[in-house]
Amino acid sequence: MQLEELKTFVAVIEKKNFTKAGESLNISQPTVSLHIKHLEEELKTPLLIRANKTFHITSAGEVLYERAIQLLHLAEQTKEEILWQHNKVSGILRIAASYTIGESVLPPILTRLHYKYPELHVEVAIVNTEDVEIAVRDFRSDVGCIEGSVHEKGLIIQPFMEDELILVAASGHPLVSIHHSKATSLQTSHWVMREKGSGTREYTDYLLQSIGNIQPSKTVIGSNEGVKTAVLCGLGIAAVSVHTVKDELSSGRLVQLKIDVPSQKRIFSTLCSPLMAEKKHVAVFLEELQSQ
Repeated sequence: MQLEELKTFVAVIEKKNFTKAGESLNISQPTVSLHIKHLEEELKTPLLIRANKTFHITSAGEVLYERAIQLLHLAEQTKEEILWQHNKVSGILRIAASYTIGESVLPPILTRLHYKYPELHVEVAIVNTEDVEIAVRDFRSDVGCIEGSVHEKGLIIQPFMEDELILVAASGHPLVSIHHSKATSLQTSHWVMREKGSGTREYTDYLLQSIGNIQPSKTVIGSNEGVKTAVLCGLGIAAVSVHTVKDELSSGRLVQLKIDVPSQKRIFSTLCSPLMAEKKHVAVFLEELQSQ
């Protein structure tokens, strides 16, 4: 099996379309079809069942897809190890980061990393904490940055920063004018919160349980920026990371509520497999996180 054919097969599965797969790899659609045909001939089994303009992956295709991802990752890893021998940090570093970290913490760190290692190319996927864990486990990402708890065993977890969730509202919200209110005042407030699977949502739910297991009316939005914008529009209150609202707090557009609730602190951590922990492109990233 040729690596280029495996790349094509993975692209077809992920793009769910032969033409789009070709565009992503900068090859023609007939070349895509030829690569798939060669793989099926070599393996002597259908990998895809075609029907009109769609297709379904066979059980053999599912096995090859999982193995192809691992093989392509191993090929890239081998290249990076050889470059390492020449004291050169280059190649691609794939990071999966939860929203709070990816949007508010990583940008300055990646800027410093770029100036130190200009030949290192970084790709960041911003997803919720559960999906970060899956991406690292399946070797779709070299390293993950999470803000919630981890369920997958066999992965290396390393803390790098403390975070705190605070309650905020727009400057005109009724709770802002109350100098110091009880937690019971939160029960009748409308909340804006992240989706299930988000680290911020996990801590928000814990906060609600700690003040009486309340079930307030809520609007769920799948990004920190969406939550922040909704709160700025006056939709409700939210528990957010201090890292995501620094500018809005400084300008007075958002206000931290003075509520008698338990402090909600948490730890940001990196997540990687033992196979990746000592790779140079991962190691320099982890070192940069720890130094900041």
